[in-house]
Amino acid sequence: MFPLSDIMDILKLEPGDVNRINVFIECLKDSRDFCKYDKKTEGFVLKKVLKSSFPGCYGFVPKTHHIDAEPLDVIVLTSSPLQQGIVLQARPIGIVRLKNKIIDDILIAVSLADKKFEKLFDLTKLQKNILAKIKNFLEEFKNMEVENIFDAEHAKRSVEHAIELYKKEFG
Repeated sequence: MFPLSDIMDILKLEPGDVNRINVFIECLKDSRDFCKYDKKTEGFVLKKVLKSSFPGCYGFVPKTHHIDAEPLDVIVLTSSPLQQGIVLQARPIGIVRLKNKIIDDILIAVSLADKKFEKLFDLTKLQKNILAKIKNFLEEFKNMEVENIFDAEHAKRSVEHAIELYKKEFG
């Protein structure tokens, strides 16, 4: 994990690869505060206070581009809330696909530094109550319905695709 002050410029962060992604954390586990990082001010802006709390740390994979024209969103399962503005390495274990008028994929990952999740490699092996909490949270947070749940292999392909889209779009 790297504190934001040591990073200086988040545009220099690399995405990692399909087995070990870097995730920039914007929102903390168990918090109801939805914050977004503002590149211009290099600070966090509170966008809204949610009814439910985040089931994991929430952020994005740098230097990725997804079908919603944003970096790939990630919920990282951790034992503790961690700290806003850090970068942590995580293993993708699946994707929750939401759909309304558009499709929005949320990558689900586990922190590589957290021993609690060292043997979890696929979302389909996650305890049903935790998966249900993630699904319920995302439906409320995004105001969309869960259309599908995808396994780790699909998640890895999505990471690879998002990195390729970024390179095509931004060089």
